[in-house]
Formats: sequence, C-alpha cells, structure tokens
Amino acid sequence: MANLSRRDFLKLGGATLLSLSAGRFAPLGDEPNFTAPLIWNGTRKFKRIAFTYDDCYLLNKMQALETLLDEYPEFKVTFFPVGVKLISLEQQDPGIWKRLVDKGHEIGYHTFDHVNIGVMSPAGALMDYDKWNSTLTDVLGKEYPVRFIRPPYDIVSYTLDVLCQERGLVAAMFSVGGGGEPDIVFRAIQKAQGGDIVQMHIRTQDYNSSVLAYPWLKENNWELVTLTKMYDDYLREKINPVGCDVDTGSSLTRTCVE
Repeated sequence: MANLSRRDFLKLGGATLLSLSAGRFAPLGDEPNFTAPLIWNGTRKFKRIAFTYDDCYLLNKMQALETLLDEYPEFKVTFFPVGVKLISLEQQDPGIWKRLVDKGHEIGYHTFDHVNIGVMSPAGALMDYDKWNSTLTDVLGKEYPVRFIRPPYDIVSYTLDVLCQERGLVAAMFSVGGGGEPDIVFRAIQKAQGGDIVQMHIRTQDYNSSVLAYPWLKENNWELVTLTKMYDDYLREKINPVGCDVDTGSSLTRTCVE
C-alpha cells in the first residue's frame, strides 16, 4: 500500500479528528482539552513497532546506531534531535542527517534547546519551531516534511496544542519507555504489542538496548517502522468504512487496511 503524501496525511488527520469526538488517538493519558492530533500508539492490527530516539546529543552513539541500523536495512526509526545538535553533529560529521533521511529514517521536532514547551508562549513556541525547522533545512540542503513533535519532558500543554495546529504537527508520545538497564528494557520490548511506540534516547544504555532488541525483532518477524508509517496505518484504520473492498477506487478513504 502506498505511503500517504503530506497533503493527504494532514487532510486525513483533520478528518479523523472531526470523526473522533474525544479529539485524541489513544486511550492513554488525560488530555481532554487537547484538540490537535496526538498519538500514544498505532493500530494493534499489525506486528509493527516504532522506535524513537530523542535529543541526539552524542555523536559517537549516533554513528554507532547508524551502523547498527545499516545491518537491518528494513528497519526504520524516527529521530527527535534538538536544534543545537542538528548543528553540532553536522559540523562533526558532515552529511549525517542527510544520510539518515536518505536511508529512510525520519526526523521530528524536539525544540531547539530542549525547552519545556509548556512554559513557552504560543508565539515563542512558533518562533522556536521555525528556527529549528530552518536549521533542519540547512543541514539537509532542502526542505523536509516534518510531521511529528515530541515535547521535551513529555509534557502535553496548551502551547503544544496551538503549535501543532499552527504548524500541522502531530504530537507523538509513547507507550513503552525505553530508558533504563538494557536487560529490563529488552524484556519490556519482548512484551510489546503491535502499534507500540518506544521512547529511546541517544545514550549508551539505549544503544545497548537496541543492540539486544534488533536481532530479536527480526527473528520474531517484527517490522520496525517510522512514526509516519505507524500514523498512516492508524488513520486508515480509523477513517476507512467497515466492509469496503481492498484497493477499491483511488480515494484513500475508500482503501481498506490490508
């Protein structure tokens, strides 16, 4: 099934929001006044899991993770780097971000300096995002369709809501926390369900957890996918009519989940 375009992605996201009275995409957390797209996990229909890596502070661990991912070319992940590290890692390893994107990995917004969005004004948050996005464009050498935001400290706030609506972003939370001793994290991943989103960081413990998890995921026929893939699946599940035929027509709203 073809991936959604950014235009269809935003259009379907808006349509889904209108169709879901609660205005949220998963039964976790408590955000009754949050009206922008918010996802904690994807559809449970498929044996797919999404690994996300926040902050991206350490170049050597980024390079080690890139090497590890190269051993599993079918695995794709989502990075949430802060803006200052978009700059510094690019200076230390020119082309690192472009390499990751070219290999099919994804980049999402995590503020420029790891600031709590909840204490920022909406205007300040918009300026911060635009600064971060401009930096991403500079290091990639082209505009990039940013779809997701992971708020630092995992705080859902009014300002986050406004930012998502104004810039067409989806707030991406997580259903499995990846921090901690690798053996403990690995056991948690072994108990994961299809659609789970795992939060990692670029640090030694989480790299070691990935080293343990990747071969197990492959051996047990798991797909490791980007948040875009996870979210696309979720939108298709929510918006498609029950009982339609697979590949009926060209409209995405008439295409069933396979």
